[in-house]
Parts: sequence; structure tokens; C-alpha cells
Amino acid sequence: MLLTLGLAALSLSTAATVTVKPGDTLYGIARRQGVSLEALLAKNKGLNPQLALKVGQVLQLPDRPSATRAATVTATGGATVRPAGIRVTSVLPVQGRLTSPYSPAHLGLDLAAPTGTPFVAARGGRVTESRFDARTGWGWTIVLDHGDGMTTRYSHNSANLVQVGQTVETGQVIGRVGSTGNSTGPHLDFRVMVNGKVINPMGLY
Repeated sequence: MLLTLGLAALSLSTAATVTVKPGDTLYGIARRQGVSLEALLAKNKGLNPQLALKVGQVLQLPDRPSATRAATVTATGGATVRPAGIRVTSVLPVQGRLTSPYSPAHLGLDLAAPTGTPFVAARGGRVTESRFDARTGWGWTIVLDHGDGMTTRYSHNSANLVQVGQTVETGQVIGRVGSTGNSTGPHLDFRVMVNGKVINPMGLY
């Protein structure tokens, strides 16, 4: 089911540039400014979305809407609002200890939790992978396609509780934490991709 809402005067910043502050990510900046990540990258040639931003770095902002726009809210459990970047409602897959934050050397979050701890879908979407991945060392892994260019991956699981083609909702249990594949202890490796490019998952929260 789709609901169409009218959004009047989006109240977006009119500045042509934005200065990176501590904790900023490309996805977070794009979301706050009401522009797509693709448009932000296109405006800042040579910017690598896989590398952390530098505090004080100045980014050029693409043109943004200034008139009334229509927003589409999907009822697949994710409250994904269009235009992309205004608001994305996500949940952290598991409440665990952050043992490895996002960095150029580790393109995701490692969240430590006891083996068997249930973890949930960060956003609603469709299961595109649910398998044991021995080649990459991820072990039991799940990939969700959220239908707007974003996918999320959940790896090193002790059990996958969903099947390929299944539709899941935000917050739905999809697997259990484990230590399968190339892992030194029970944890969830959580990764986020936008149009095939890895981004810092903390940009969603």
C-alpha cells in the first residue's frame, strides 16, 4: 500500500556549501540537506564514499527543491519517505557492544552479542541473499534490498531465519548472532550499501 502526502516548503538550507562537523557522514549530510547521495557525490567530484570525511572539509551542495513536493510512504515496515534524504527510519539490528566501528579498513559495524541473540532488519525490504558465504569469510549471511537503492548485509550469523524472496518489516527478527566464517567471536557484522557503494551505517541513526 502506498500513501501520498503533500510536503509544503521543505524548509531546507539555502547554503551552497556545508562544512563537515564531527560525526558527519555523506549519507547523513545528504539526508539533512534534502538531496540524494548520488547528487552530492556528483557535485563533489573525486569524493570517495568509502572514506571517512574530514572535520572542516567543505562540500558543495547540489540544487535542492524549494517548492511543494510529493512524498511517498511505503507500508513495508520502513516508513521510507521520498524525496530520499528527508527522513529514513531505521533500527539498530542488535543491541550489542561496538567492537569495530566503521573505517576505511572495516566497512561496517561489528556488534558483539552472545551466540544465538536475535537480530532484526534495520529497515523493511526483500531478502535477496540468505546463505553460507565461505568465499568471502562472512559465514551465514543475509542481504536485504530496501527498494530505493539501499541494501543492508548481516553476517557471521549462527542461524538465518528468512529465505530469499521473503519480504520483511523494520524490526522483524531475521537471524541469530554467531561466529561463522572468518570470525574471532560472536558478533554481527552490519553493512550498508547505497547504489552498490558502502556507506557508514551510523549515517542512518
